[in-house]
Amino acid sequence: MMTRGIEYLQEHVVYDNPMPLLRSRHAFFPGVIQLPSGELLAMIAIGEAFESTDMTTCISRSTNNGQTWQLQGPVYDKSVDPFPTSDYLKPLALADGSLMALGYRFHRHDPNMPIGIEATNGILPGDDIVSFSSDEGRTWTVPQVIECDTVEVLEVPHNPIQLHNGDIVASAGLFKSPEGKFPRGQFGVLMRSKDNGKSWDASARFFETPDNSISAYESNVIEMQDGRLVTISWAIDLVGDRDFANQVTVSHDNGYTWSEPIDTGHAAQSSSLIYLGGERLMSIHCHRGDEPGVVVRVIDFTGDKWNVIGHNNIWGSLTGKQVHQGQSFYDMMQVIRFGQPSLLKLDNGEVLGFHWAVVNGQGTVLAHRLKLSN
Repeated sequence: MMTRGIEYLQEHVVYDNPMPLLRSRHAFFPGVIQLPSGELLAMIAIGEAFESTDMTTCISRSTNNGQTWQLQGPVYDKSVDPFPTSDYLKPLALADGSLMALGYRFHRHDPNMPIGIEATNGILPGDDIVSFSSDEGRTWTVPQVIECDTVEVLEVPHNPIQLHNGDIVASAGLFKSPEGKFPRGQFGVLMRSKDNGKSWDASARFFETPDNSISAYESNVIEMQDGRLVTISWAIDLVGDRDFANQVTVSHDNGYTWSEPIDTGHAAQSSSLIYLGGERLMSIHCHRGDEPGVVVRVIDFTGDKWNVIGHNNIWGSLTGKQVHQGQSFYDMMQVIRFGQPSLLKLDNGEVLGFHWAVVNGQGTVLAHRLKLSN
């Protein structure tokens, strides 16, 4: 199927439970990179339930451009943790040939306590963490806690990137405190490291409104030309449980200052971008509302203006899938059925669109193979 320049080729399963009658294994939150060797490496959170205490980041690999995948296993041995945690990491291939994984973890001292605290509508305490690999992701260092002088745990939902100038940056949202508060308000944070991930600064804000009343959740940052960065966010008021259309911001100084939010008009939640060259972007969105599903778009971003020039509905109600989203943020976490989409442009020019989805009752990670026409 081709819709305005985006041809849908094939669906692949990155992970599903191989023995659901024997054990519960659900997969969520994929982050995928292509290594210099051409191999694909995916980081996926796998556990017995959406907020289970055994949730941890695992690695899956593909040697045939995502046609088939082989599960490698957890990033690290969890028995070394001083107390139980649930971790969520995303990968980056660094310019020096090593790999880095950036993310966060929640403290799981009480095995009967979900991550979302129903009594307060808050979130469990946690840490931001980083890990490194020098053998293409076959072994990793034990994740180290990042100290970046933030009150809140930072939600790092997508892969960090390394800029042309060597800095590593990642866009992040703010998790609520266990008391259900935002001590500094709601906004989006740009994390930055100038020493290959060893130390981090989180003082820059890539997204904020005058009253700090909107969160930039499930955000993603990309680099277009030197110094020109673009983010896209799920804009949500987590206090008032109100969704807004996806918002984009732009920086022309490597992420130190940012534009006002640009309204895309797309009624979607989690979304992300890739750079196609010139003034073109490609976006992928988890749409809500009457026709929920996953939609990809090609964007002409000339003059920092969001102009859709192609689109395709690749998964969801418009393609015959049964999906559902909740209303309030807390309720949505109980019934959400798909999310956190991302895009990867392969060396052969094809694009893979990834997301997780509940399929036949199982949390599953899917990939959709796409081809762009000129």
